[in-house]
Amino acid sequence: MIETPPRELSGAAAVEYAKRLRKVSVNAQTWEVEYIDDATGQRWVMDYPQSELQGGGPPRLRPC
Repeated sequence: MIETPPRELSGAAAVEYAKRLRKVSVNAQTWEVEYIDDATGQRWVMDYPQSELQGGGPPRLRPC
């Protein structure tokens, strides 16, 4: 059975899923981290869309 990757994850689920990915780049100005899934070639980006909250709010992981 082939596992379908999620469309978007947030919070702890995003952090946990990112552990299986390889970090490619970090943008310190925008707080974005780009990842790649070596098994599929799919690129992902983790960001903090609720920047008005302390610490940027919960992280969001989504495919690019």
